[in-house]
Amino acid sequence: MLDSKEIEDKILELRTELKTDRLDMSFGEIMSLYEKEDLFISPEYQRAYRWNENQKSRFIESILLGVPIPPIFVAEDNDGKWELVDGLQRISTILSFFGILKNDLKNNNYFKLIETSLTKKILEDISIDELSVKLQNTIKRSVCRVEILRWDSEFDMRYELFNRLNTGSSPLKPQEVRNCVLLGKFNNLLKEIASMENFINIIESDEEKNEVYIREMYFEELVLRYFSVIFGDLNVEKNIPEYLTNFMKNVNKEEININLELEKEKLINIINFINDNFDKSIFRGGNNRFSENLYETVLYFAYKYFDKYKNIPQEFLSKIDILKDDDEYKKASGFQTHQKSRLKRKFERAEEIFNGI
Repeated sequence: MLDSKEIEDKILELRTELKTDRLDMSFGEIMSLYEKEDLFISPEYQRAYRWNENQKSRFIESILLGVPIPPIFVAEDNDGKWELVDGLQRISTILSFFGILKNDLKNNNYFKLIETSLTKKILEDISIDELSVKLQNTIKRSVCRVEILRWDSEFDMRYELFNRLNTGSSPLKPQEVRNCVLLGKFNNLLKEIASMENFINIIESDEEKNEVYIREMYFEELVLRYFSVIFGDLNVEKNIPEYLTNFMKNVNKEEININLELEKEKLINIINFINDNFDKSIFRGGNNRFSENLYETVLYFAYKYFDKYKNIPQEFLSKIDILKDDDEYKKASGFQTHQKSRLKRKFERAEEIFNGI
């Protein structure tokens, strides 16, 4: 245990990694920075813009009525340009209302307001062009506090800041946060595999569920889970989301070395093997719901014994059927599976079943 002075020194050391500044800016100034590309919204981050009509209308209403607006957070790069870190929903709503949102979100531009709790039907079906110049300027001149973050190249600090500041009314899922911050070749591979038709097919065929999974990047997280059980140490100290995040950080920092091209080919072969020979029930237990435990186990042993079973798929399936009915495996896959001992025991028991023990 550290003594009080050591604790103080460590805290001061971490504080020096983060430098902040703040200023008050009008939304008109923020819009101008965005149009001149001095304010940047990462394409990875943009996909998380998903306020509904009610949320967007309430926000515009709040500005018009003078309701105080929470601060936004931006990260300043070496060129003095800003990247939006927190405040995506609010800033994107302003940009889209005025019709200047770029890239994949252009179809959100010039939305019309709906009935809201305070102004009732006064603003219903009103677009920016139907507001008076005075009210348009009211929005442009309304002030928002901008917190400017400047940090050293410490990777983990960037992730932590993004994650902790993601506190809006539509918070991001863990994989969405990883996707925004833990960029690189590994993240690109997760997205490539997750978009494959054969991969989506073996997980889920319900279109409505698939839309949610795609939006929340659940397919990408499943690909990450695969790599984490193949190449990770399975030392889950707290919970699975933290384990997955740390694994992805370590891959990006090359503390875990993965030959991405080679492993991509292996995973595609496994996906095709499962897609060609089985249906999605292979990942489902008695309740017919998708099981992350079964998914991890099936892919782990498909990876480990691919050459043995690639030409005798029914024998592979018979092992999985035995595993599904095995009480010890079920126990090790229970609600406390995130605990290190149980997670490891799950794979140990599956290994025994595959070896006929």
